[in-house]
Amino acid sequence: MLKRKSQLMKLLVASLAALSLGQALAEEDYSAEGERRAKLAGKGLLGTTAPQLLIKTLDGKTIDLSQLYGHKPVYIKYWATWCAPCRKQMPGFEALYQKYGEQIQVIAVNTGLSDDLKSVSAFKDKAGLSMPIAIDDGTLARALNFRVTPQHLLINKRGEFAYVGHEDDGNFYRALEQVIAEEAPEVAPTPSVIATQIKGYDIGDKLAPISLKSIANQGFSVPAGNSVGAPATNSASLPSTSSAAKETVLVFFAPWCEWYLEQTEPLTSKSCTLVRQMLESHGTDSHGTDSHSTGSSTQWLSVSTNLWTSKEDLTEYQAGHGAVGPIIFDADGELFARFGVTQVPTVITVDQAGRVTDKVDFRQPDFKEKVTALFSKQ
Repeated sequence: MLKRKSQLMKLLVASLAALSLGQALAEEDYSAEGERRAKLAGKGLLGTTAPQLLIKTLDGKTIDLSQLYGHKPVYIKYWATWCAPCRKQMPGFEALYQKYGEQIQVIAVNTGLSDDLKSVSAFKDKAGLSMPIAIDDGTLARALNFRVTPQHLLINKRGEFAYVGHEDDGNFYRALEQVIAEEAPEVAPTPSVIATQIKGYDIGDKLAPISLKSIANQGFSVPAGNSVGAPATNSASLPSTSSAAKETVLVFFAPWCEWYLEQTEPLTSKSCTLVRQMLESHGTDSHGTDSHSTGSSTQWLSVSTNLWTSKEDLTEYQAGHGAVGPIIFDADGELFARFGVTQVPTVITVDQAGRVTDKVDFRQPDFKEKVTALFSKQ
């Protein structure tokens, strides 16, 4: 556990408080922070034209949002089974669908992060949800700037982003009723560029060039085995402090995984703790030398999700876990998509030739054994 937590961490931990009064106050602070982050994420979207998107639901149907623009408004709720406020809002969400479902296209989009078809389907049945439900692979999050859970997104009949928020409050319901009441335009709008799906790398695939920048502004290059394809980068032509010939281990994680998921997803929480402890143990040798440094034959890079995470949060996290090595903030979600990562933790190894040689996530039955072996051979 961190010696000091960021404001977000304090709020999320406090939201799990057992005392009723303390819990109510904590949830109020938590909701306010979620609202702030959601508004910040949606600031650049409001008033702009929504993109063309095909959303596949659990029942096998496909919703083409571009066919709705100009005729029917859209409400997308971004959520997760492990998210406490999402769970709290679900009865009201179902009631909203029953009341407005004929007037607005309602879609529940699961984050896909530390969730899968099994967990989402089980939650759907237990909660009695009847609206269309989809599981994101990162495409929707990138296209619609989803950054918190829950996050509400309204698209009006003109096909424009009309509202983004986190709280299930009066402001949201007024915006909902407004997009329903508005007249449809005489001419259907032209949607913005189609949001493309990125096929993630799998074992045996060769990487296109990748340049990365840590939260400490260090530059890193991951070995490239394929010169074809668009390079992935979160740096602005930053000089690399690492050799392109190094084997690279990428640890995909969420800084809140261990403590926030401790009650709702204990297996995920324990898996995150296991990987972090191994990373810390591997990171510093008996002489106190950081094996993540440029002198090591293998470079270890931790890649953080952008969900409920900011660069400031990661700075706080690294202050408490310095031996985890360099941290890359995947601000736009491209790296998670590029490597096909939907679960945290996921550990990926890239050899010196730029080929993916291993990809391990906590859902695998032999996860602990595989991770232990992976860290042992480095």
